[in-house]
Amino acid sequence: MTSLIRRSVAALCCAAACVGLAGCTPPGRAVGDTQDRDAPVAFDGLDRGDVVIGYVGSDLTAMDSLMLDAFASAGLKAVYVPCASNDDPAAAAQGGVEDMAFRQVSIIMVARLDAGGDAAGWDDALSEARRAGIPVVLLDPLAAPDDDTLFAATFTVNDRAADATAIDDAVMTVIDDRPHEREMMVTTFVDGAG
Repeated sequence: MTSLIRRSVAALCCAAACVGLAGCTPPGRAVGDTQDRDAPVAFDGLDRGDVVIGYVGSDLTAMDSLMLDAFASAGLKAVYVPCASNDDPAAAAQGGVEDMAFRQVSIIMVARLDAGGDAAGWDDALSEARRAGIPVVLLDPLAAPDDDTLFAATFTVNDRAADATAIDDAVMTVIDDRPHEREMMVTTFVDGAG
């Protein structure tokens, strides 16, 4: 009888956890996709020291190094999934997204995503992040997924544009679910002060 009670309590706890996660996925929009309105509940944001960026790398290791250096300069921690040297970079990147969703990072950034080659695989991987309540940003995507509920924004790096947003500020805006554009021009030049 005691084991039946324990199993029942465990089942209820599991159900409560699933309901809690379901509340992290806004209907009809991406997690962290708040361009047109303020959040209904006041939130002062996540402390930068608590942020962990899941950075899923690209086919350009120089780009990955530039981004990781920018995060470090801004005092943001990043977990890097290199994909360039993998035999199947798309599969490695999709696996990286799923791993970052499992790790419950603060945000997942996917560099140079090309959903044209394996749309179903990308939809599956990005859906894992969505179910986990983690915002996804596509960095310089080659071809974004058709389902725009799978990513909060696209960032285009332009270090020459005077009006580009510092990458750390753009990342924090999405993490904190503050109003932002769907497509943002960002720069890797940060002041390091946060």
